[in-house]
Amino acid sequence: MAILSSVHATQAFFLSGAFKKVFPDRLLVIEHSFGDSFFCHDVNFNPISIEELQKLEKLMREWITNDKPLTFESWSKQKFIEKLFKFNSHSKLGIAKRWEGDQIPIARYDKKYWDYIIEPFTSSKSQLKKFALRKYNDGFLLRFATMLRPDGVAPFRDQPKLFKTMEEHQKWTEILGISTIGDLNDSIDNGEIKELIWVAEGLHEKKISDIADEIVSGFPEKRVITIAGPSSAGKTTFSKRLKIQLRVNGFRSQTISMDDYFINRELLPVGDDGKQDFESIDGLDVDLLVDRLNALLDGKAIPERHFNFDLGIGKDTDKKLELGDWDFVIVEGIHGLNPILTEKLGQDRVEKLYISAITQMNIDANHRISTSDNRLLRRLVRDNKFRGYLPEKTLERWASVRLGEEKNIFPHSEEANLIFNSSLVYELPVLAKYARPLLKNVQGDDNVKQLAERLDLFLSFFANLDEKYVPGISLLREYIGKSDFHY
Repeated sequence: MAILSSVHATQAFFLSGAFKKVFPDRLLVIEHSFGDSFFCHDVNFNPISIEELQKLEKLMREWITNDKPLTFESWSKQKFIEKLFKFNSHSKLGIAKRWEGDQIPIARYDKKYWDYIIEPFTSSKSQLKKFALRKYNDGFLLRFATMLRPDGVAPFRDQPKLFKTMEEHQKWTEILGISTIGDLNDSIDNGEIKELIWVAEGLHEKKISDIADEIVSGFPEKRVITIAGPSSAGKTTFSKRLKIQLRVNGFRSQTISMDDYFINRELLPVGDDGKQDFESIDGLDVDLLVDRLNALLDGKAIPERHFNFDLGIGKDTDKKLELGDWDFVIVEGIHGLNPILTEKLGQDRVEKLYISAITQMNIDANHRISTSDNRLLRRLVRDNKFRGYLPEKTLERWASVRLGEEKNIFPHSEEANLIFNSSLVYELPVLAKYARPLLKNVQGDDNVKQLAERLDLFLSFFANLDEKYVPGISLLREYIGKSDFHY
C-alpha cells in the first residue's frame, strides 16, 4: 500500500506540473479520491475538452518516459516561503509557515516544477506509467493502479451515487467556507470555530433526518435496514442517531450486528496471505442470519446471538429479540450491501445504507486529504483510548484492512439506496490532540515508522482546537470519548 501511495503522489505531482505547462493561466485542484482515481478540476470548474485532456496526458507521459530525473532537495523554510510569495500561492503559504523545523523537503522536475513533499514520492519514473486521464462530470479523473489491480488501470466502473454524495458535501464546504486547511485554521484563529462546529453538526443532523424520512416512507414493505461502510466510518454512532430520528417519526428499531453471526474461527476461510479472512462474506453464517431475520419479520422472537472473539465461537444467548408493530430491524456490518445477503432477504424488503467519511477539505489546491487517512486517524485514537491497542499495531494492520475494504465493501457501494457522509470538517485538529503523541512514539519496521511520520507531519498543519465545543452526540465522540451514547 505504501508503494502505491508514493506512486499516486508522484503521479499527482507530474499532473500538476503538466497542467501548469498546458494551462498557464489556470489553477488545478486535485480533489477527493473516487474509486481508483483522484477527481480533478479547474479551480473555477471551467470545462476541459477531451482534446485538451489528451494533450495533458501526452505531456505527462513524455515527462515520465524521458531521461530527465525527478530530483529531491531540501530548502530552508525562508527560501521556500519567498518562492511562494513570488508565485502568489496562498494555500501553500499557510502550510509552509506552519511547517515544523527549518528545512522543507522538495521534489523538483526540470528546474521549473517543484513542490513540497507531504507524502513519500518514488524516484523511479518507470513506476509512474500506469495511469490514465478520463473526462468526468465537470472535471476529469487521474486513474491509477490499485492494491487489487497493481499491474495496470482497471476498466472504468462508474459510481454515480457516490459521486453525487461527494458533490453534495462539496456544497456543504462552500456553505461553511472551508476548502483548505488554511481556511479552517483561520476559522479557529478568528474565534469563528464554535459556529462552524454547530453548522457542521447541523448538516449531519439534517441529513440523518432526511434519511429517516426516506426509510419511513418505505414502511412496512422495507423493515430491514442494512448499514455498511469501511472501518471507522462511524457506523455505530450513525445507527444510534438514526434510531433517534426514526423515533421522531413514530418508529422504533432493533439492532443486529453481523459480527455476531461469524462462523466459528476454525471454519473461517483462508485468504491469499495464508491467514484466516475475517473480512470475507464466506466467514459469515448468511443462511442463519437470513433465517433469523425472516423469523423476526414473521412476528416470531429469536435468540440474541453473541460472537466471542477471544474464543472464536458464536452462540445464542438466553435473551430474546422481537419486533413490535412499528419496529424496524437495523443490521450493521461490512456486508450489508453484498447481494449474496440482500438477495436472499429479498431486495424489495431491504433499505440499504452506505456510510463513509468522504473528506472534501484539501491541504492546498494540489494536495488532497486522504479519506483513508482520516479514517485511520479515527481508528488509531479509538483503538488506543478504548481498546488498549498500541498505535503500531493499528498502523501495521491498516494495509490488510484496506485490502479487505477493496474486496468486500467498495465494489458494492452503488448497491446502496441511501448514502451518508460521516466526515466533519473540523474533526482533524481535534483528533490531532490525541493522535500526535501516539504517532511520535511509534515503534516498528520502516514502513510503519514512515506512515507514522507522514501522518504526524500532516496533523502538524492544523491549528490547535479544543474539543469542548464538540456535542455529546457528535459522531466524533465515538473516537475521542465523552459521548452521550453508550457503546
